[in-house]
Formats: sequence, structure tokens, C-alpha cells
Amino acid sequence: MKYPHGTARITGVLVPVAALRSTESSGCGEFADLPLLADWCAATGQKLIQILPVNDTGSQSSPYSALSAFALHPMYLRIPDLPEYRALDAKTRAAVDAHLSELRERHESAERFDYDAVLNAKLTILRVVFNAAREEILSGADLTAFLRSHRWVKAYAVFRTLKDRFQQKPWTEWPEHRDIDAATLDRLWKRQSLRDETRFHAWLQMRAAEQFAAAAGHLEAVGVALKGDIPILMNEDSVDAWFDRDIFRPDLRAGAPPDMFSELGQNWGFPIYNWERLGERGYDWWTERLQQASRFYHAYRIDHVLGFFRIWAIPAGNWSGIPGFFWPQHGISREELHENGFDDGRIRWLAAPHLPGDQLRAVLGSAFYSLVGSVFQQLPDEDLFLFAPDVSGEQSLSDLDLPVEQRDWLLTQWRDRALVELPDGRLAPTWTFRDCSRYAGLTDGEKDRFEALVAARGADSNELWADHGRRILAVMKDATEMLPCAEDLGVVPDAVPRVLEQLEILGLRIPRWAHYWDRPGEPLIPFHEYPELTVCASSVHDTSTLRGWWERETGREQLWHQIGMDDPCPEEFDADTARAVYRAILKSTSRIVVFQLQDLLTLAPELRSADPHRERVNVPGTYNDFNWTWRMPLTLEQLAEHAALQAEVSALSAIRST
Repeated sequence: MKYPHGTARITGVLVPVAALRSTESSGCGEFADLPLLADWCAATGQKLIQILPVNDTGSQSSPYSALSAFALHPMYLRIPDLPEYRALDAKTRAAVDAHLSELRERHESAERFDYDAVLNAKLTILRVVFNAAREEILSGADLTAFLRSHRWVKAYAVFRTLKDRFQQKPWTEWPEHRDIDAATLDRLWKRQSLRDETRFHAWLQMRAAEQFAAAAGHLEAVGVALKGDIPILMNEDSVDAWFDRDIFRPDLRAGAPPDMFSELGQNWGFPIYNWERLGERGYDWWTERLQQASRFYHAYRIDHVLGFFRIWAIPAGNWSGIPGFFWPQHGISREELHENGFDDGRIRWLAAPHLPGDQLRAVLGSAFYSLVGSVFQQLPDEDLFLFAPDVSGEQSLSDLDLPVEQRDWLLTQWRDRALVELPDGRLAPTWTFRDCSRYAGLTDGEKDRFEALVAARGADSNELWADHGRRILAVMKDATEMLPCAEDLGVVPDAVPRVLEQLEILGLRIPRWAHYWDRPGEPLIPFHEYPELTVCASSVHDTSTLRGWWERETGREQLWHQIGMDDPCPEEFDADTARAVYRAILKSTSRIVVFQLQDLLTLAPELRSADPHRERVNVPGTYNDFNWTWRMPLTLEQLAEHAALQAEVSALSAIRST
């Protein structure tokens, strides 16, 4: 679909579909709830709804851990809207209605929803409906037409069926069918013993697409754009990595380098893309993915857009982010190092941890002798050891049968490097090369020459990244009429804003993080200096709400005075404070301003949680039943009747239309 608002400055709301609540929803929000939200947005002058990814994630609650780049999550289906439900006989419908009533009674009043319980209950009910209409579904023209126009469905349906058969194990652990090709896939699709299961999953996708498209059509009719979220990375345990594996590099995992929030960096566990292979294919997987998304969305968020320029790649076998490197990049050749006075021995000195024998014996005691050969390899004629070739990464050391203190010490030694080898055989400085114990022992001249090489290759890499990102993003932008919006947070190389501006792709600004980092005192960027080609978000799914940040974190005073308030900065983010801050945000020069629904509910004191932390969607780096399970505290029907909140939001939205 085409983005309908052109360059107009608009406002909108950000909310996960699962968080919606209505009198008709069952356990979590559903696609069919979006029209009610759109009607409220239209009534309050909001022109856009932004949602999180809605792909099928199987047993994973995170919407960024999808089993498929194309398939929708069946959890968002509204069962009573299915044509098969309406055709049920009286007895079966009564049984289904009883299950639905139980599901609603158990979950609809909860502050957060139980992902596993809701998903399993809905799938159980959906199987009942499917089984009752099995013959009509299998012989009907609808499913045949859907399969013909959605060529990814067969691979997805077979994959989901095999995962069910193999107790949800990752495909890399299946007893069979780990290797797959088109001919084998076709045989599995036609196999009679799998027929009901594969068609069940295909049917779910057909009905989910219909319901989502109907919801999107309602939004378009009332003048509210729908903005989706396209995660850059795919779970290794996905149908895409299983069936289309030549576009991935399973030898490298994506993550992030160390920073002030994560001493060890991050390893997300997702394989990176084989961009060379994708380029040979004309980036067809990406264009098809976006064309599928354009059936529903007017705009989309490009998750982690930096990854299209360069990704922090970590060799498989490691679990932290420290052993990684940016890829692609212009590395340093061995010839260049030789020319600067670093012979092969010096290069190995910087690239491979060298462990003195007396230190190993002191730390490991008698265990050291049993590890020589398998874990350590002695250098000739020296009491000095390298890690053995069989030690492939941090996981090899973590698996050793040693006390935790000894394993942690070995891991520290493993990470003690100034150089790392790149996939093309060149070398790159590690993120922490200046902390390498052996780098510290270089002469001042050696350090100067080394850092000059690092700086030169860094400048070359910036242009490489610009070309790389521009090439891919240009193809993506031209693939549809959707409005592309980039999530460009983090340590951003100079290439990124330049290319985004050239391609007219909107960036992202979060007020608490939008600073002039290169100026004395690192002041906040005034709202009237935000680039027009940006989306300004008060908060997002990975941050605290604005109230949570204001009351529980630091920085509120700087924002308070930046918006021109002379009064002392209030400690509580009450409705008056929220109103003042929101009015300032809405005067920003960003093309789009979005508020998390939780931030808007702050304007109605009775709708706020006593603890603002309870309103968070996700806490990055944590894995629990809390993340991704927030639900709005009232129904969408009640939201439409809340006159005071409607008046507040309408007044705020009017700021952008003047």
C-alpha cells in the first residue's frame, strides 16, 4: 500500500498488536482489534498506528525471533470471524464457544498475558475448527489460490509440521530433513501422512492474511496509516535459514560490540546475511519480503538499519560480543603490516593469546597437564602456550569441566587480542585492542604505526559501508510504495545519515538520547533542530516509558529546561508535566511523532500503573515472562468512551496540524 500522508507532519501511536484489548479479543490483542484503535486515532487526530512485528514466532514471545520472514502469527486470529467457525454445526460451535469463553475468563482481565497459555489454547481451538471443516478446506478453491499467490507458504507449512513432529527442536537437531531442497520439499508437501498438518498451517496463514488485510483496509478508509516493523535478522531456527540457507552465513552471528551498558557486548545468536549471494540474486528475498509486507502496511520500520551498512559479526562458537568485528570492512593486509614493521611473529603476538606456562600452572594447578594438547598448544622451545586449534571459541572454554573461576580466567585470556582475522583473510583491530596485554608492550613507534593503519582502514571502511548500505536500501525502497523509516540508533558511522538523507529514508530520534555528543556538556538537540526526515518517538518498546524514565532514571532536568520551563523540574511525571513535555515534542520538526500508548494514557491518572516499570514492553538483555506481554489497562471500547483522554489527545494532535 502507498503511504497516504506525503510530507505532512503527523502524529501517531505505537502499540504491539498483542497489547490491544477489546470485548471481542481472546487472551491477547488480535488483528481485528486494529480497526477500533484506528477509529479512536481518527477521532483524536492521529494519522498513524505503528505496531511491532507480527510474524509467527512459535514458542518465542519476542516478536523479533521469527520462525518465518513472511508468515503471520496465528495468535492474532479472531476465531469467531473465521468463515469455518460460522459454518460449524451447533454442537461443535457450542464446544468452541465454551473454549473461547474459558480463554477470555482466564486471561482477559490480566495485566499482562500468558504467552504460552494463550497461544496453546488458541491453536487447540483452531485445530477443532479446521478439523470440522477439513474436507471443505482441502477441496476448496480458496486455499489453492492462496498457495499459488504466496509461494513461501509450502516451505513454511512443511517446516512448522516437522517442528511439531520433532517436539519443537531446532531444525539443526532434527533426526531427518535437516538438508532440504525444492524436490524434497515438494515430496514432503505431497506426503499423505503430513497432509492434514501442512494444510492446517497453510490455512492459518490464509485466514490470518485475510483478517490482517481487512483490518489494514479499514485503517486506509479512515485515513490512518499502518506502520509495520521489519526485523533485519532471522532466527537460525527459521524456515528461511532452513530452506533458503545460501543467503545466510551460519559461521557468523550478529550482535553488538561492548559499550557502557554491556561490558561483554551482545551476541544475538542470529546468523548474518551472505550479502554477496543476495546481491547475485538481486536481493530477491528482501524485495519479496517487503512486497508481502506492503499487502498490509503503508510504512515500515527498518530494524537496526546499521546492519545494512555493516554488522557486528561474531564467529560461531562464541557467546559474547567481544570476539566480533564489523563486516564488511576494509581490513589490514599482512603485507601492510609487514611494511610497517610487524613480521608474522609480531602479527601472531597481537592476534593470538600467548599464555605463560607458569601462569597457567598457577591458575589451573594440576588440571593444566590434562589440558595440554586439547586446549593448549606449546610453542617450540618456550614455556609459552597458545590455545589449541580445537578451541573454536568461548563455548569450548565454557564447557570445560573446571571451577567457574578458572573458566572465567580462561575466557578473559581468550578475549585478550589486538587483532582478529576477517573472513577474507585480512586482519582488523579488535574493539578493545588498546586493552590487549601484549599491545600495551609495543613500543610507542609501533603503536603509532598500528593506529595510523587502523585510522586509514576506518576511513576506507566508511566509504565501503556507504556503498553497501546505499545499494541494498535503494533496492528495498524501490520495491514498494511504502514509506521506509530507519531505526538508526547506536554508534552510527558517518555513512549512515548521509545515505539515509540521499535516499529520503526517515531516521529515528528519541528525545532522551538525542544529544550533540561532540559539543561541550553534550546538550540535548532542540526539537526544532530535528531533521525533517525523521520519526520522533517519546519512547519505544526497548526503553522505559517516558514516565518511567522521568521518575526512575536520570536526565529529566536537562529535558525540562530544554523545553523552556523555568520552574523547578518536577520529580513526578503527572498529567500536567506530561502535557508540557508532549506539547514540546509535538513542535519538533520531525515529519512523524509517535507516542507509545502507555505515554498517552499517562494523561489520565486513573489509567496509569502504580509502578511505571509495569508499563514496559521489553527490558533488553533479559529473558522472562514479563517481556512482550503488556496489555492496555482498558478495552478499546472503553478508550473510545473516555471523553477526557480523547480531548487531551485531540488537543495534542492539533499542534501538528497548525
